[in-house]
Amino acid sequence: MNPYDALRLAWKQLVQRKLRTALTVLAVAVGVMVIIALSSHTQGLYVSFIANFEKLGPTTVIVTSAGTRLLSDTDLYRIAELPNVASVIPMRSLGGSVEGLNTRVSIVGVRSYELKELLGGNVDLNDGNLFPDSPIPAAVVGYNIAYDPSSGRKLIDVGQVIVVRVGSRSLVLNVLGILNYYGSSVFLSSPDDTIYIPLEYFVRFSGTQGYSAVMVKASDVSVVSEVADNVRTLLGARARITTVQSVINTFTTILNQINLLLVSIASTSFIAAGLGTFNIMMISVLERTREIGLIKALGMRDSEVLLLYLTQGLLVGIIGGLIGFGLGIVLSHALSYVFSFGMGAAPVGGGPGAARSSNFASYTPIVSNYYTLIAIFLSMFTTAVASIYPSWRAARLNPVEALRYE
Repeated sequence: MNPYDALRLAWKQLVQRKLRTALTVLAVAVGVMVIIALSSHTQGLYVSFIANFEKLGPTTVIVTSAGTRLLSDTDLYRIAELPNVASVIPMRSLGGSVEGLNTRVSIVGVRSYELKELLGGNVDLNDGNLFPDSPIPAAVVGYNIAYDPSSGRKLIDVGQVIVVRVGSRSLVLNVLGILNYYGSSVFLSSPDDTIYIPLEYFVRFSGTQGYSAVMVKASDVSVVSEVADNVRTLLGARARITTVQSVINTFTTILNQINLLLVSIASTSFIAAGLGTFNIMMISVLERTREIGLIKALGMRDSEVLLLYLTQGLLVGIIGGLIGFGLGIVLSHALSYVFSFGMGAAPVGGGPGAARSSNFASYTPIVSNYYTLIAIFLSMFTTAVASIYPSWRAARLNPVEALRYE
């Protein structure tokens, strides 16, 4: 019996018990579906995170104050004098809320000409202009602050005065610009939920000199580690030094571990699929004992009977894997919708009333070829292993005893 005949006969036997076969295929498909859906979300999150951090550039070294003591102008000068340092960008940040909107925001003080470095090389304004670099109460606000998250209705106009509560104090600001929707977080905070003000005014308002964070740009990618080590030696325990590449590496390691854990948990569903396959194969052998005895009496060899029932088990795995692949893609996008609906809305597309999704789901699920192959391989491997004993039992049947079987 050639492989084509084995495949045709195995398929014929499966379709004769449609409900039983469908339930077993569904058990296999569920395992594949869950693996693909979960891995696509972690992969999408990974790609989104890497893209956001890479906007800062591979030459970026992030320096933040480690305690209550801020970084001083002297520290900035000394950092700028280090070898291979191209630029030093200081900033200050605080948390607050906008009165009348009940909205929690981040307030970041930065020079306007350095804001594009903080936003990943691009200042995308929806309306208005940037503030001048002078100690005046001016601001550029993020999209989620200027527009209502649920309806897209504009809440703040350019030229409007807003009051921001910072602890027990009030900060009165004139809105000069509104950012377009960024949909991601960069250094310090998400631009969509941040109010940017002149650094000089921030220092005057706070009443304390100094900076909570500094972005240091190395002159070349090859000297980033050297610059980071020099800054660490210079500032000691007063500051935390982080490179963009080290953040990416750490995040990659953590996400890979999470992904492995999720896939491992999802793979346990194949236990049920294996038991289901074993059950349907054993029943198939018992139901066809006389039929097996007849075809063996007509000359079918033990190896051909073994091939026939192994092919039947593999068909269940292949069909379940393909169906699970399609369901996994559907589920991954359905989860994005659920997260978007359940976690609160945020605009996508940069305009009022545009389609919306949550910050939590601001990434797009990406189906991983690697995990797809793993899922389909597991489905085929599980059903093949579950079919070994029933196939062996069928191959070992004595034709005479099988024909007498009632």
